Amino acid sequence: MKGRYLFRVAYPVLFLFSRFLYLLPRQLVRFFWCSIDLIPGFLGVGLRYAFALRLSKKIGHNVFLGRGIEVLCWERLSIGDNVSIHKDCYIDATGSLIIGDNVSIAHSSSILTFEHSWSDSSKPIKYNQSIYSPVSIGDDVWIGCGCRILSGICIGSRVVVAAGAVVTKNIPAGVLIGGVPAKVIKSIVK
Repeated sequence: MKGRYLFRVAYPVLFLFSRFLYLLPRQLVRFFWCSIDLIPGFLGVGLRYAFALRLSKKIGHNVFLGRGIEVLCWERLSIGDNVSIHKDCYIDATGSLIIGDNVSIAHSSSILTFEHSWSDSSKPIKYNQSIYSPVSIGDDVWIGCGCRILSGICIGSRVVVAAGAVVTKNIPAGVLIGGVPAKVIKSIVK
């Protein structure tokens, strides 16, 4: 059976379970998120989705959340339909993060929505003020394994981010990017 079919069948139960989770304090639900991370297979995928329904600002249908995902500031995270975020990704939504439809984020990738400033030399850099900037990822984007997307970035639709890329500036639609820092390699739209 395909995952989409299983999702369609299981969605009513997952939705009801997520509504039950609203009876619990947000901190307790976050604690349980760490516990369900240990559950493999379809059950783990379903539970992670139900918890994400409770915790996130918005989450679409048919969303796969792999094991080992670390999410900061769920309440500022919006995820579209048909999205997969694979194992060991670090998702920081403190500055606001919008992920479009049909997006795949491969394992061990990081998305950051803040950075440290270093303007006050009287303080160590780690104690300087943080700067928050939203990140937006368009529809039909594939982010390869081990990518880093820095704060304030907008990635257009139909983009492929090659494995290991560090995205430091906005990316137009319809391109393949790669490298450190990431640069446009070629257009993928004819």
